[in-house]
Amino acid sequence: MPSLWPPRPAYPHNPCRFRRGALHGQQLEVRMTKPYKRSISDSAKSNFHPVAEAAEVVRRVVDHGESLDRLLVQSNLSGQRSEPVFREIAYGTCRHFPHIDWHLGMLLERPLRKKDRILHFLMAVGVYQIEHMRTPDYAVLNETVRAASSLGRDWARKLINAVLRNYLRERNPGKLPEMPEHQVHAFTEFLFDLIRSDWPERYLEIAKASNARPPLTLRVNLAKTSRDKAIQALKENAMACTATRDSPAGLTLSSPVPVKQIPGFCQGEVSVQDESAQLAALELGCDTNLNVLDACAAPGGKTTHLIELLGEGRSITAVDLDSRCTLIHQNLARLGLNANVVAGDLLKPETWWDGNPYDRILLDVPCSGSGVIRRHPDIKYRRKPRDLDTLHDLQASLLASVWKLLCPGGHVLYVTCSILHRENDGVIADFVAQGDDREVLAIEKIPGVATRFGMQRLPGFGDGDGFYYCKIRKPLRTAGE
Repeated sequence: MPSLWPPRPAYPHNPCRFRRGALHGQQLEVRMTKPYKRSISDSAKSNFHPVAEAAEVVRRVVDHGESLDRLLVQSNLSGQRSEPVFREIAYGTCRHFPHIDWHLGMLLERPLRKKDRILHFLMAVGVYQIEHMRTPDYAVLNETVRAASSLGRDWARKLINAVLRNYLRERNPGKLPEMPEHQVHAFTEFLFDLIRSDWPERYLEIAKASNARPPLTLRVNLAKTSRDKAIQALKENAMACTATRDSPAGLTLSSPVPVKQIPGFCQGEVSVQDESAQLAALELGCDTNLNVLDACAAPGGKTTHLIELLGEGRSITAVDLDSRCTLIHQNLARLGLNANVVAGDLLKPETWWDGNPYDRILLDVPCSGSGVIRRHPDIKYRRKPRDLDTLHDLQASLLASVWKLLCPGGHVLYVTCSILHRENDGVIADFVAQGDDREVLAIEKIPGVATRFGMQRLPGFGDGDGFYYCKIRKPLRTAGE
């Protein structure tokens, strides 16, 4: 990968003795789930360092656009005691990599060879720990150097030590060249320019919120318990929380915990769901006798919320591709709920629809995920310019397809977890221009930033992620039709 920065003279190595830090003192002996191409010598595989594994996860996200969540599931540290620290390092380095990358580019005399690219990410992991974790500096240097040895690159120990030491000395110097704005805010240039263009007055707050650690927000099942009782149960288990501002069923924990430790989770009294996502079912405006479709329903959070609001026995159908329906069934089973789950392609309703039109349709379409970057920092590297055109066309096709399933007088709630106009108002503008049988209704129950057609919640608004909502009604037929 070519360097984006001008060459800089190498800094002198200043050797120093280190003591092992408590956080990094634990050595784990692991084997890789997948062999890393040209990154690990055979002799090193049997004693692979967790910091080196974190660096490899980040490399595969940044350089190859792989899913961070999927890589962490594959990780050899999954289920081990150091997993929370490992996840923090991997997520945090991905979140801040564009900013860290600039500093490393200034400290390296020349880019590393392609076959040694893993060392760049190893140093990035070290810089992240120095800047954003409570790990002592000496422990970070010591364990990062040891990680290089576990990769079979003893020759790089002095280089890594020198780069990290010089970073500690010069991380805030006034003499460094000005950093590009997108890297100041730890974004890729493409995505940062897009957000700045769409939100010229608010792009800085969006960038800041997108780089924050996301909260763990719960949705209380008000059919089984009350929010006050859920708060009390959490307090009795030493879990501090606050009620969400906009969702009457939401609670935000002060500190994340494993979900199975949350009182009431396994009993179906609470579910994990972001506040902005909780508001969709409320805005859909369902009465008990209506026929309701949750389109693109997986993993089932909105389906289960609709059932909690309306009660069981109501006509609620959840549709998604066959490969994703298992997630819906799992959520329904945990909550002890039932729904009509249909494996089907929304673009081919003739293969699964029974012909009975729906009064309400919740359409949460696939999107760029630009509103949930704080939860999925790999989105910064996985999204490419061509993706937006592809997504726009898919979103428009899905909306047009479910429109045929809607009865006169009914309405569709179009939802994305995007903050980009092309996926939001851009899709709606094209849709309403195609006929006079579509009426945009006001969003009534969701606070946010009003747009031409809908309502936009930006990342960090209240406790929620960035979501867009637009409600479109199909008018009743006139007597002459």
